[in-house]
Amino acid sequence: MLPALIILTFVVMLVFVILSTLTGLRESMLVYTLEFDEWTLVFPKKDTRIPKALLQEIGAHPAVERMIDSRNCFVRVKTLIGPMPFNLRAARRDEMDFLLQRVRAQLRDGKLPDPGTNEVAVHENIMKANGWSLAREFGVDVDEEDWMLGRFKVVGILKGPVPVGVCSFEFLNNPLQYAFSAKLWEREIVVAKPGRTAELNRYLRTLKDVKVYDKARAVDDVTQGFDRIILVFRFISVLLIVVVSFVVGLINNIFFSQRIDEFAVLMAIGHTQKRLFRMVAGETAALMAVSWTLGLGLGIGLFAAFRALVMDPRGIPLPLWQPGPVLVSLILPIVAQAFAVGTVLGKLRRLDPVTIIERRG
Repeated sequence: MLPALIILTFVVMLVFVILSTLTGLRESMLVYTLEFDEWTLVFPKKDTRIPKALLQEIGAHPAVERMIDSRNCFVRVKTLIGPMPFNLRAARRDEMDFLLQRVRAQLRDGKLPDPGTNEVAVHENIMKANGWSLAREFGVDVDEEDWMLGRFKVVGILKGPVPVGVCSFEFLNNPLQYAFSAKLWEREIVVAKPGRTAELNRYLRTLKDVKVYDKARAVDDVTQGFDRIILVFRFISVLLIVVVSFVVGLINNIFFSQRIDEFAVLMAIGHTQKRLFRMVAGETAALMAVSWTLGLGLGIGLFAAFRALVMDPRGIPLPLWQPGPVLVSLILPIVAQAFAVGTVLGKLRRLDPVTIIERRG
């Protein structure tokens, strides 16, 4: 049964590694939606600015803790699926401290941006993804392939559970310092009181003159593509499980045929079909358990190495333990066990020990 053991072990490993990588990528992207547990973005539908009367109305809502006037600023980030924008939160200095405190972010290296400068502070995951270090400059004036107009300089690296970045509101809002100031759309950061984010979002969605970007929309943007990819690979995994189960069943049949004389003798001396079936089922179950354990162990080791050597240096924090891929991989030995035992049961029922012993002489 060594061939069946090897096949099952490597298929379990393959299924676990593939699904863990895809599911982990999805979870690593969802990390970037965590900031919306603390606040919601509001921006105009038609003009570049939100009417002041509407801002006052929003600020008067009992679920609002603080309103922060912001502007649209972002960093072009290298990802496995191509470049993606990472939005920085433009704010005044006291507002930066407030926002960073709400998401438990701290300064790891460097400093926070000075008011009225083109300085920015970016989360360490983004720095790793782009291969940047302190004093790195970006923007169209630095690289024409960039997306953000102007020139900006990284002066701080942030750390914490929520990837965020900050820049100077005074700089982006001053046309004398930033020539493209008038073209930037207003982004109002509406910070909810603790535990009242859902209430705030329900209210904001009733406003017709603004667009609302909250946790639900952020999660939807991230999961749409990944959920389709994961669905495809789960379907492929199920097909792989069915095919491998069929192959293991055939191998089990061959192995059973090689032991047919042994079973005939055992039945001739008084062993019942049920007892022989339990013996074969137990042997097969032990084989499945060993192969699944070995496959899962190899899969975890391979995935951990891939995570540490490839993904972490690129700023992609994949979770090591994920129950979904483990459960899918567990289907393989269960289906293979059922298929293998089913084929053996059919042969045992048709087994005639007297005929076999006479034929063997």
